[in-house]
Amino acid sequence: MREPIPSAVRYWVATPMSMTSFSTSLRPEFKEALHEALERYPTPFYAYDLIRIQEQLSRLREHFNEARIFYAAKANPRLGLLRRFRDGGLDLEAASFGEVWRAYHAGFHPRQVLWNGPVKTPEQLQRAKTLGMPMISLDSIAQAQRVAELAPGSQVLLRVNPDLPVHTHPHLATGQGESQFGILPQDLEEALAASQGLEVLGLHLHLGSLLETEDFLQGYALLDELLKDLHLPVIDLGGGFGLGVDLAAVGEAAHALSRRYAAELWIEPGRLLVAQAGVLLTRCWGIKRTRRTYLLLDAGMSALIRPMLYGAVHPVLPLYTSSTWETYDLAGPSCERGDVIARDLRLPQPKEGDALAILEAGAYGSAMSSNYLDQPRPLELLWNGASWEVLRFSQGLEALWEQEP
Repeated sequence: MREPIPSAVRYWVATPMSMTSFSTSLRPEFKEALHEALERYPTPFYAYDLIRIQEQLSRLREHFNEARIFYAAKANPRLGLLRRFRDGGLDLEAASFGEVWRAYHAGFHPRQVLWNGPVKTPEQLQRAKTLGMPMISLDSIAQAQRVAELAPGSQVLLRVNPDLPVHTHPHLATGQGESQFGILPQDLEEALAASQGLEVLGLHLHLGSLLETEDFLQGYALLDELLKDLHLPVIDLGGGFGLGVDLAAVGEAAHALSRRYAAELWIEPGRLLVAQAGVLLTRCWGIKRTRRTYLLLDAGMSALIRPMLYGAVHPVLPLYTSSTWETYDLAGPSCERGDVIARDLRLPQPKEGDALAILEAGAYGSAMSSNYLDQPRPLELLWNGASWEVLRFSQGLEALWEQEP
């Protein structure tokens, strides 16, 4: 009989960016289902809790009750999730032409899709016209000119770069003036002129990802100044909600801004809806002692690159018990010194084959996975409250070279 595991265990995780204390928690039913999945499926694999996603969506709607919600597909683009969001009344924000096509495959209508991103090529625009032109967020004056020439009459937003400092990793700070995104406030008039022949719905503001409450309030204040001389029917305030953001305060400020200009409010959440619903399951295959002590795992940077790319900190929950505890670094299987999921992690000592759950992995986990070192992308499962559904089958080794002559 399995020994009970506490529902909440506290660990310290040290990274070059910060040292953070996490209280880990999963719904008891989901945690029990994970044990069942571990008996059926080889690791590593991703698992998502549909009930948790639904709870997050309800929480978001409570504080943005007047907003039109576009799910940011890049956070987790599995078709099984997209179809559920569509059935739940959400629209979709696509950050590439591939995501536009995926949205249509999931059943979204072109007028339910907003195409974002700094590059939209003539070929992509022509193909979009054939499939059905989505709404477009114009990211530059050159892009406005191209869309006006090749797709006149399209419904568009103008993405504003507010040139503001935000509290996040530099790679995620898309609203800073040094980034490659959006139109600077002083260039907005020229961008509007370049958009002649297009139906300009409104302004689009996306400050970045993993933002704090004050970042949103600062951005909304700047947008308020820009809107005073414009009469546009839509205000799109983007996404980027950090998991600890004060949704009540941000929602109140967002609604106040849209009401002031009698504009429809749009938002683009991704991480907030799916991050805490997802875990990456991995097993320990040895303890290695150099000048540091490592747990060697079968999941690493090919499955979850965020710790290596952003210094991201993911809580870790052992799905086993032991009376002996030790401090470990968690290393993946790749031949890369940077393939470390966590450092200085206090855990019970595992036996070979014991499992860990890497938490808060539902966003930008599988979506950013790769085949580096010919490692297949992992299986992805959804717990619907009664049974497991496959969202994506594990990739076979033969698939890694099937497109090579």
